Amino acid sequence: MQDYDKLLEIIKKFNKARILVVGDIMVDHYVYGTVSRISPEAPVPIVNVKYEKLLPGGAANVMYNVSKLGAKVFIAGVIGKDYNGGIFKQMANNQSVDGSAVIESDDFETIIKTRVIAHNQQIVRFDKENAGYFKKKIYLNLLENIKYLADEFDAVIISDYGKGVIERKFFNELTNFLKLKNKFIALDPKVENFKFYKNVSILTPNINEASGGAGINIKDEKSLIKASQKILRKVSSDNLLITRGESGMSLFNRDNKDHRHLKARAKNVFDVTGAGDTVISALTVAICAGASVYEACYIANIAAGIAVSQLGTYAVSANEVFEELSAVSSNEFN
Repeated sequence: MQDYDKLLEIIKKFNKARILVVGDIMVDHYVYGTVSRISPEAPVPIVNVKYEKLLPGGAANVMYNVSKLGAKVFIAGVIGKDYNGGIFKQMANNQSVDGSAVIESDDFETIIKTRVIAHNQQIVRFDKENAGYFKKKIYLNLLENIKYLADEFDAVIISDYGKGVIERKFFNELTNFLKLKNKFIALDPKVENFKFYKNVSILTPNINEASGGAGINIKDEKSLIKASQKILRKVSSDNLLITRGESGMSLFNRDNKDHRHLKARAKNVFDVTGAGDTVISALTVAICAGASVYEACYIANIAAGIAVSQLGTYAVSANEVFEELSAVSSNEFN
C-alpha cells in the first residue's frame, strides 16, 4: 500500500479514536451586525445586531473539533454552576461528549468571550472571566476523575489557555500518570507556562509561542532551528510541531536534528481563529487511527487549510479531510 493510500485508510478509522481533552473550558459568543453610523455619545460605531450565536471555546473548541472528526471524546475541566456552564453542558451533550470528568464549581464563573463583528471585521471583544488558580480540592477531584476514565481513552490533548486549569503541580501529576498508562500526550501551550512543561509526546506552539517559549526571535530558518532545539531540550517533548501561518508548519523530533516542513495549503485565508485547535485535534485523532507523527501532521495540515478558508471558528469533518486529500496528487506526499 502506498503512503498516500495509507493516509486515506487512516481517515476512515477516525471513528475508532478515543480522546480526552483537558484544559480551560470556555463559551464563545458571537454578535453579528452592520454599522452605518457613529454614536453621538462617543466616537464609536453603532452596531445594528442581526443575529448571535454561541459556540464552544478554548478546550471546548478542541472538544468540538475532535468530535466533528468522528472520534469519541471525553473532556475534563472546570465550569461554574451558572447559565454559561449550562450552555457548555448542552454543547457537550449535542456532540455526544462524555463530560463526567468536568468539575462544576460554586466559586467559579464559566468563562465566556463575546466578539462583536460587523462587515466581516471584529469591532470589539469583551471577556467575562475570573482566571486564576483553583482550590487544591478542584485539582485533586479533576485528577481523580481522569484516572477513573483512564481505560476509556487512548490519547490526551492538553489545551492550555492560561486560565488556571493547567498549573504546575496538576500538570506534573497528570502527565506522570498518563506516561505510566502509555497515553499519547499532545500539548497546545501557553508561553508563560513553558517553565513547567515536561515529558509530552508532542508540543504544538504557533510561531509566536515558540519564539516566546524559547526566548529567541524566530525570523528565519536558522533561528527556527535554534529555537526548536532549545524547546525540545527544555520541555523534553518527543516531537515539536511549530505552526507558521502562511509559511506552513515544521516538525522536529528530539532524536533527530533534521526537520520536515509542510507548506501551507489554504489558497484563500479568511480567518485563522481556532486553527491551532484544528491542528492539534486532527493530529491526535490521526495518531489514534494509526498514523505516524509525520503522517498525522500531514493530515492536520490539510485540516488546517480547510479551517482557515472559512470565516470564523470552523470545525472540520473527517469527510472534508478525506475529500481534500483525495484531490491531492499522490506524488505530493513524501
